Amino acid sequence: MWTMIEPFKALEKAEIDALIEAPVLITILVGAADGLLDREERTWTERLMRTRTYTKPKQLQEYYRVVSHNFLGKVDEAMLQLPSDAETRSIILAERLALLNPILSKLDAQTAAHLYKGFRRLAVEAAEASGGFLRFGAVNPQEAKWVKLPMLLEFIMPAEANEPGDSGDYDDSDDGGDGD
Repeated sequence: MWTMIEPFKALEKAEIDALIEAPVLITILVGAADGLLDREERTWTERLMRTRTYTKPKQLQEYYRVVSHNFLGKVDEAMLQLPSDAETRSIILAERLALLNPILSKLDAQTAAHLYKGFRRLAVEAAEASGGFLRFGAVNPQEAKWVKLPMLLEFIMPAEANEPGDSGDYDDSDDGGDGD
């Protein structure tokens, strides 16, 4: 199933598996930073992953189809394999996510930038999914520590990837977010 993801053709299976697992790990890292991955966080991130299967960039739609398949089941399975202590779990997840840096570096710059932006957007969405008033002011201090995914190197969209008249500053999540 993962072999059909065109931008990943040059990667090894373990590297592709790590990229496919990344949204699950990000959801747990940020959503459960306060100790609990609540229903709103679970529902919102699962919906976001499904939405990305038909939004731009088109070259990553298959990636998100694979990621979104049984997404909450993958989250539950990963949670069972991780420590219940939020601080210990967060350190382990951050270390695992940091392993994505050399993998993202192997991809073409545009794909790496799209993935990085999608990972950051997922982190923000997981943090804002519950609490606050209409999801405003919902990021608690534990989530704030991780929401910018400090363990990941920043991958920026190359200027030549922008279409004429396109600022390149689109919102790839199609979720009405601020495009962060």
